[in-house]
Amino acid sequence: MQNKTRYSRMKVRFAVILGVILMFSVIFFSVLVSAKSSMPDTSLYKYYTAVQIDRGDTLWDIAKEYCPDSDQLKSYVKELKNINHLKSDEIHAGNYLTVVYYSEEYK
Repeated sequence: MQNKTRYSRMKVRFAVILGVILMFSVIFFSVLVSAKSSMPDTSLYKYYTAVQIDRGDTLWDIAKEYCPDSDQLKSYVKELKNINHLKSDEIHAGNYLTVVYYSEEYK
């Protein structure tokens, strides 16, 4: 008799633990799916264009205009210098500068 009661309690305990694990799994995956669906599904495509440098333009001004993320401005300027073979930030009016820009539209 004692073994039957113990066995019954173990079955109940197992069922409760299994139910709790199942409940947490459902909650976890529903939160994961809702977070994924709330994220914007926008792909940015990287393009290059040439811009003419006007009097008074600086490399940093041009970078501010084309850089999509102001937190990445320093690395964007570094990339501009690299693709344009510049050793310093100095640019001259009348010259052209190849700049990187990003668009959601595939061209």
